[in-house]
Amino acid sequence: MRDKARSVFISIFLLINIGIIILYLLVCLVPFINTGKFWFVAFPGLAFPLIFFALLCFIIFWAALRSKWFWVSLVVMLLGVQQILALFSFHLPQSFSKTKPANTLRIFHWNVEGWDDYYENKESREESSYQEMLKLIESENADILCFEEYADRKNIDDPNSTVSAIKNIGYPYYAFAETDADSHYNPKGVIIFSKYPIIKADTITYGKHTQAEHLIYVDIKRGEKTFRIFTTHLQSVRFEHKDYESLSKLKHAKDPGYKHSRTILSKLRKGYEYRYSQAQIVKQQIEESPYPSIITGDFNDVPNSNTYFTIKGKLQDCFLKKGSFIGRTFRFISPTLRIDYILADKSFKVNQFRVIHVPYSDHYPIETDLEY
Repeated sequence: MRDKARSVFISIFLLINIGIIILYLLVCLVPFINTGKFWFVAFPGLAFPLIFFALLCFIIFWAALRSKWFWVSLVVMLLGVQQILALFSFHLPQSFSKTKPANTLRIFHWNVEGWDDYYENKESREESSYQEMLKLIESENADILCFEEYADRKNIDDPNSTVSAIKNIGYPYYAFAETDADSHYNPKGVIIFSKYPIIKADTITYGKHTQAEHLIYVDIKRGEKTFRIFTTHLQSVRFEHKDYESLSKLKHAKDPGYKHSRTILSKLRKGYEYRYSQAQIVKQQIEESPYPSIITGDFNDVPNSNTYFTIKGKLQDCFLKKGSFIGRTFRFISPTLRIDYILADKSFKVNQFRVIHVPYSDHYPIETDLEY
């Protein structure tokens, strides 16, 4: 009887292990598949950290039993080394030095969520985190600032506008692309600020009917060197408050209802479809750059996605070079969501990187020092 129970127990574990292996292998295929068309293949990538640790537990379990499934699970894990290396940064946490050598560019990236959404929910800036956000930006002493979901009720040339406030703390040059003309914000979009002269700027649109913010770039000149800096905000899933509530119920094993589940699935599917084509556009622009390039962005996709691998190409991920563990940048839903990136040409040396854990936006700001 005991042997039969043990056999049933092992069989159940084996079936679960096979399911985990299938999901793991699907994630391994993601960089090579059109996830705009085969969007369902991309879903396991959202849970890849959990899938990885589940497979690791099975490897330990089968090793203890001296089962041949140890080797099967181990070989499968090794097949996903590309995905593992994209997810984890194998460095111990280090303090971020404010000292900045002369031949270094400090890049600061942040999806500011409309500056704490103070336009909608607060009667005045004093009631929001706006001033704290500006103080943080000034204290980091970056050379380049890249913002998504940038909003300013004032005209950008108004002396009381956010543009003017940032220019006054040492960033006289900027390039802005408005992407939401129908919003009551005036304006709203993506923006790059620079301490150094911008000799050229351009905007690349993703076409109509998308909810992405444009891809923009600036060419900056520092001494005899010229660099091209891109920033963008790719297609969002556009989750609303009720969607986050449904996801919370799912996490706690409560039924969110068929209708809400279908809505969430539909939004995820549409996001994959749009981001696939948007990533192709970004890749082309980076490849055509005549200068060493840096791109920052809210890609709205995880490192185990086709979006990430397409844009990254031959660039280096600054988080993987000097960050630690998973590097979460989105504050909600899951502690594993790294969807904001700074990617740099390999001619740069990444000296340091950090995620700044502050509660002012739904995203954490990130920054890096690049030596050239």
